[in-house]
Amino acid sequence: MKKAVITGDIVQSTKMDALRRKKLMEEVDFALKIWSTDYNMHYEIYRGDSFQCLLESPFHALRVTLLIKTFIKSLYSNEANELKLAKKTAMLYPVWLFDTRIALGIGEGEDETESLGKANGEAFLLSGRKLDQLKASKQSIGISVNDAYNSELETECTLLDFILARNSALQCEVINLKLLGYTEIEIAKKLGIAQSAVNQRSNNGGWIAIQSLVQRFEAIYND
Repeated sequence: MKKAVITGDIVQSTKMDALRRKKLMEEVDFALKIWSTDYNMHYEIYRGDSFQCLLESPFHALRVTLLIKTFIKSLYSNEANELKLAKKTAMLYPVWLFDTRIALGIGEGEDETESLGKANGEAFLLSGRKLDQLKASKQSIGISVNDAYNSELETECTLLDFILARNSALQCEVINLKLLGYTEIEIAKKLGIAQSAVNQRSNNGGWIAIQSLVQRFEAIYND
């Protein structure tokens, strides 16, 4: 039975101070804990800046990959926020924008082990190898599958990476919520902004293209 494995790490985490890295990974852990229930997923955080997720079915795998990617990109840190200074002074301080390299592998699974880190089924190998390839390239998101759709998904993922690389934290915040199924009216209320602002961030962030790819992926793996 096919399973999906998502492997990722935080970009430039070694340049972060320990407190900033700790806060970031606490946010990631909190989000993964919620999604593990929503998407029948097991996950582990290891080495302080890396994570791995196992989904029992590939169907939601790309959606979860993008949820993680856009969630991390929607977060940011600056000294003004950490010191709780007024918003108008925030731009006087350096801003740290977070990102992740993330790889999705789909292949035959294996019986669950004590730790995801000890598993070596095909899906784990495909995900790990793809992440290694990403580290050697400028791309930050990749897909590797063991079926006839591999070439198609690799090409589409290259275009997806082009879109996401140019998205701001605010655009990723909106896309993340849309991936979770929120309407623009609900997002506007949740973020305390106008619906027109939500629509603008969505359009400028390439939501139509992202949504199309997710729908194509879920049509392929709709068992």
